[in-house]
Amino acid sequence: MLKKWLSCICAAILLLGLGGCEDSSRKVKIGVSIGSGGAARWQKDMAFMEERAKALGADIELRLSLPDSPKTQTEECLEMLSDGIDVLIITPSNTRKVDDVLMYAKQKNTKVVSYARAVMGGSVDLFVGYDCYKIGQNMGQHLTEKVYHGDIIVLKGDVNDFNTPFLYYGAMKYIKPLIESGKLNMVLDAYVPKWSPAEAKKLVKEAVAANGNRIDAIFASNDRLAGAAAEALEELHVTNHAVITGMDAELSAIKRILAGTQDATIYMDLRELAYAAVDEAYNLATKKKVNVNSELGSDGSNKINAFLINGKVVTRENINKVLIEPGHFTKEDIYSE
Repeated sequence: MLKKWLSCICAAILLLGLGGCEDSSRKVKIGVSIGSGGAARWQKDMAFMEERAKALGADIELRLSLPDSPKTQTEECLEMLSDGIDVLIITPSNTRKVDDVLMYAKQKNTKVVSYARAVMGGSVDLFVGYDCYKIGQNMGQHLTEKVYHGDIIVLKGDVNDFNTPFLYYGAMKYIKPLIESGKLNMVLDAYVPKWSPAEAKKLVKEAVAANGNRIDAIFASNDRLAGAAAEALEELHVTNHAVITGMDAELSAIKRILAGTQDATIYMDLRELAYAAVDEAYNLATKKKVNVNSELGSDGSNKINAFLINGKVVTRENINKVLIEPGHFTKEDIYSE
């Protein structure tokens, strides 16, 4: 009897051991949902995420949700959650419309990392993104060093984008004192719905035309808006040079900088950010320590941990150093016609 009992115990231990081995060897599965307005950068983000996940030995499923996608971003996220992902990395098209996703993630005990656009609330485990307040300061400082008197337009991003006020108030740290002193005249200070270049172009054309076809500076919150502003000035045949700043270091913006129709942009290391998001998602899935260097939110119930990365101002003078030497672009990319 004792022998039989011991055999049962040994068998149970063996089964538990095998079960433990099988669980520890299971690949981490990461789901990624990017709700994009069409900026060129997102394809690069996803490629870097896939590269990093492969290096870590994790499985990754990537979904890019465009305005004309057959499924909504919410539907795609719910599908991935149902399929049993361990962590969801999400860049929401609208940060105020993710409640269903977050509720279902909580039910499934799935960790959530908000990426590039912060989602506030207790259901998000971490935000990985750029320090938009510092980036806004960098842009505002550069602009006001170039234009410290004259007429200015400020194109904010979409009102529903969490990053919009951070960029704006960072830039206004330098712009506002010049407005208050009377050195700068604010011709237009406007949100751009859905980051629409067409809407930005319309806003700029109307404001500049009403200002006697003159403008000295345009602060644009990304390169697509900066490009729209440059097109508006060209179509209006504005004769004076206007300093235009943007963000994202898109190739089209770099070419405008070389052509003199845009003065500067901000390069944000997409590889660094994408790798960080996958690294921290992996840490969450494997219950390892998560890297945190900041927190977002104004009260305890709404605060979330964050890992933030700064950007670099790119001008005609440092294109080679910031973009070509590190391998972000080739000379052929930038200098070819």
